[in-house]
Amino acid sequence: MLKVGLIGCGSISVIHLEAINKNEDTLLVSVCDIKNDIVSKVSNEMNCKAYTDYAEMLEHEDLDVVHICTPHYLHKEMIVKALSLNIHVVTEKPVVMNIEESKAVQSALSNSKAKLAVTFQNRLNPTSLVMRHYVDQGILGDLIGIKGFVTWCREPIQYYAESDWRGQYATEGGGFLINQGIHTLDLIQWLGGEISTLNGSYSTKAFQEYIEVEDTAEIYIEFKNGAKGLFYGTNAYSSNTPVEMELLFQNGLLKYMNGKLYIEDENKDFVFLEEDFAPDQRGMSYWGASHQKAINAFYKSIIDNTSDYINLDEGLKTISILDQIRNKD
Repeated sequence: MLKVGLIGCGSISVIHLEAINKNEDTLLVSVCDIKNDIVSKVSNEMNCKAYTDYAEMLEHEDLDVVHICTPHYLHKEMIVKALSLNIHVVTEKPVVMNIEESKAVQSALSNSKAKLAVTFQNRLNPTSLVMRHYVDQGILGDLIGIKGFVTWCREPIQYYAESDWRGQYATEGGGFLINQGIHTLDLIQWLGGEISTLNGSYSTKAFQEYIEVEDTAEIYIEFKNGAKGLFYGTNAYSSNTPVEMELLFQNGLLKYMNGKLYIEDENKDFVFLEEDFAPDQRGMSYWGASHQKAINAFYKSIIDNTSDYINLDEGLKTISILDQIRNKD
């Protein structure tokens, strides 16, 4: 039985807590949050110990695994601390805010007996796995183009005011790209392969009064295999519309829209292939239904001592893209 703790009892924690409770090989021992009223409520609901100091929890509880669900700027120090105590880590994205921060995490990981998993759960969506199968097997020939569009809504007064760490480079590490767009950008690079060239831009189109980070971004990518990629996204739209993706191959086209994956037939009609089922879990629908899969896979990798999980190197690929865009000048 893996003894598990969780740091950060904000909105995303509910989906991690549910995953922990549903797994037969884990026991939730403790939770931590700096807000005593929040952590007390969660600990009572989950029947576990409550802490307001994460270091105290890591040092005093005999944990096997800790989930980090805190604001971005706290990830590095918490990951390093847990790894120094040989505690396995599941961290929400982004693993760190930039590549410079990753150096301390990489050093801690290399000196630890523990593993580190990054939550890019959308790689495990049914539609994502089918897309990857078409790419790997060359079913429609070589991939020659891939694009993704994310048009979501974050009401500035409500969203940014409710958490003062959002909207600031020092604490969020960026805006739309590192928080909302990162999952689709991760899928684009995961499906497209190694990148040879990229050029992107980002700006604040709508929320200048409220944030210093970007609310909109666009990226052009050339992959080493010759494919081209495009990404556009914003969190300044009127609502959270479904993510759209398209994969263009030598001999065909896959299109992802409204949570379903289609293949274009000889008549230019789209034929259904696969769909992402509505999440049977607490939390936001746009978080998808694969957190449980990703977390279970990591637990299994610990028990079986395998590397079948999304590791630090994979988690840093998208961070590297963001760094290149931000540092191009």
